[in-house]
Amino acid sequence: MKLSVFTVCTPDLTPDALINAASEAGIAGIEWRYTSTPAEVRGEAPSFWRNNACTLDPETTTDEELDALKEKASRAGLQTVTITPYLTCGDVPGTERAMRHAARLGAKAIRVGVPRYDRSRRYPDLFAEAIDYLQAVEELSARYGVKGLVETHHQTIAPSAGLAYRLVERFSPERIGVLYDPGNMVHEGYENYRMGLELLGPFLAHVHVKNAGWFPKADGSGWECRWAAMDRGVVDWKQVVADLQAVGYDGWCGVEDFSGTHSSKALLGEFVGWFRSLLGESAEVQRT
Repeated sequence: MKLSVFTVCTPDLTPDALINAASEAGIAGIEWRYTSTPAEVRGEAPSFWRNNACTLDPETTTDEELDALKEKASRAGLQTVTITPYLTCGDVPGTERAMRHAARLGAKAIRVGVPRYDRSRRYPDLFAEAIDYLQAVEELSARYGVKGLVETHHQTIAPSAGLAYRLVERFSPERIGVLYDPGNMVHEGYENYRMGLELLGPFLAHVHVKNAGWFPKADGSGWECRWAAMDRGVVDWKQVVADLQAVGYDGWCGVEDFSGTHSSKALLGEFVGWFRSLLGESAEVQRT
């Protein structure tokens, strides 16, 4: 497996600084956060989802800037794996723009939109809308050579491998795939990792690495799910790695840690050392 970083988790690093830090840590791939930063938050301290300095702006980034970024990454021994926008289901123009920019950078995939589920609309209606959108995504993928990825994500209609598979199964796995994120799956429940991976089969296209756990609320009114350090949450990453290897996955695993346990630069080094140790230990897990 190959290691990458999703730049949402390095908000205080500029793209140039991220390239240098990732190369020094031994990371081989970059997943660029891709969204506009509102003017009113640009004076804030760096943060994951607001004033994130390691972000490509679809509105203002030029082809020349993308070419220069691709060249800088290449010189550092890195490649762009994906660009990762925050698309809504049905945003075909935004999807096409993201695919065009991804192709310019040499990326082979982007994350696409999935309907949110909040009990305000029926799942069958949301599912039908998602299928219509993914049909357009599949056509764009054929045109640009960039795969569209459905992420397993809480509060959407694809919170698990099983429900993500239901969305993608009618499409070509060359055009539509699944971004498998066990950390996100903690928020809504548990699905056996290997069973989900076996179900996804050729649709398994990418993996995000983070963790989460359930903690008592401060007011004693129940429990809440919060992000945790990669090696300290509910997700048993040793088992996940063993299951990934069992199904023959040899693609990218990208760190997306939101715990704040380490500084951005330290996080990259910690991720590489820890994940490489898991790769070495996973054979023992497979035998149990």
